[in-house]
Amino acid sequence: MKKLILINPHPIGNVGEENVSVLNQMPVNLGYLKRLTPDHWEVDIIDETQELAVDEKGENLCFEKPDLVGITSVSYQANRAYQIATACKKRGIPVIMGGVHATSYPEEAAKYVDSVIIREAVTVWKQIISDFENNNLKKMYDGGLTPMEMYKDLFSDREFLKNKYRYRYSGIITTAGCPFSCEFCSVPQFQGRKYRERPIDDVLNELEKIKGEYRGLILTDENFYGHSKKSNERVRNLFKKMVERGIYQNWFGFTSLNIYQDDETLEYMVKSGCVGVLIGIESINEETLKTMNKGVNLRITVEKYKEAVKNIRKHGLAVWGTMVFGNDSDTPESFKEVVDFILDAKIDIMTCGILCPFINTPLYHRLNGVNRLFRTNFPEDWIYYTSHHLTYVLSGLSLQEFIDGLEYVYENIYSTDVIREKFRKAKTELNNLNAAMFAFRVNLDWQYVFHHLLENLKKLQASGVYEEAREHYEKIKNRKNIDLASVKS
Repeated sequence: MKKLILINPHPIGNVGEENVSVLNQMPVNLGYLKRLTPDHWEVDIIDETQELAVDEKGENLCFEKPDLVGITSVSYQANRAYQIATACKKRGIPVIMGGVHATSYPEEAAKYVDSVIIREAVTVWKQIISDFENNNLKKMYDGGLTPMEMYKDLFSDREFLKNKYRYRYSGIITTAGCPFSCEFCSVPQFQGRKYRERPIDDVLNELEKIKGEYRGLILTDENFYGHSKKSNERVRNLFKKMVERGIYQNWFGFTSLNIYQDDETLEYMVKSGCVGVLIGIESINEETLKTMNKGVNLRITVEKYKEAVKNIRKHGLAVWGTMVFGNDSDTPESFKEVVDFILDAKIDIMTCGILCPFINTPLYHRLNGVNRLFRTNFPEDWIYYTSHHLTYVLSGLSLQEFIDGLEYVYENIYSTDVIREKFRKAKTELNNLNAAMFAFRVNLDWQYVFHHLLENLKKLQASGVYEEAREHYEKIKNRKNIDLASVKS
């Protein structure tokens, strides 16, 4: 029997979203590939948030030699993925790599592995295994965009993952893709710009199969509510049928602010077990939203943000917002303005981070085009491409002003006293203890994550790397201005 090991890499010591308990869920994507692998293969999955695949130096394998290794990776995991791949290849083990980073930068990934999968692997996995068995593994496969109908009766091997690592949370796919083109977002290049929806009965059957198995469930879609009236009606029908079939499960999902106007859907969400929704607020500055190309928020308008939050909370759902700092329009006053907004709007959870230029996004190309990126020693520097590190020269703020502003955010949003007071109020205002407890746990986890974000910035400041990058950027900018002035004269 041949053996396959699928690996979810994790950089040693990294602190980020994976440290938020509800987000540290099982790698459902690898569970799908395990199900699709022929029965004459033995398949193991290693999640490095739980155990190491290779030692901390990236030299010695922590598993017995298999016939084939598959690795998935987003950009901040890429260098760790390459360490694992290199250790495998030294021992003659063929390696396949897929995921967001391999899709965005296949030429780089191909230097370290035998085969690269771009986009989604589900559609081509059986072909890849067959090609490997016939000694005909191709250098690259394009999985394209998985038809949602393919997930009918294809259930991720959650039982294997739960038995191995005792996960308390899992996820489920109900839609994929996004028709928008936000400047900072990498979703369209990986999942496509067509919004794809799973048949409702397929989703319900999977939900029924895993009902009660986990402490919480995440709808892993980028926006489960959708982008049209037809999509809105579909998801309303999904939650309605969950209630009718008695599928009650504590869950949360990612959506956009426009859901606030749909009272009927919000009501069915609560009845089905929803404890909260994560919404990308990103900024309360209209010019910043325009730069981000965050169209859905602009259509709602910043003035209606508080009304939107109020109406969602009225139904007993915790509102989990995200906000990013480091925008070109940020000023020293922006941090207090954001804090005041969060507190006034009574947002239950606000996970603030640093604007990140993910690879091949419009934001990445804009900043790189004017020499503002300074973490460019790839692949080692990919580890910095998260919302917890600064990778570019700020426009309207000094680094000290940026640190001071984020410390103000920490003291006024993430201090233990503030978190406890928010929990006390949420229990009464939401009238939903599950939602209030959910918000309380996430806030405590993010307190830890945000503390590390501040430590990362202080280490950057102490290293002198940022100041050197800023001076280099200013020299280039001044030189270009001089050259432009000479041309005009």
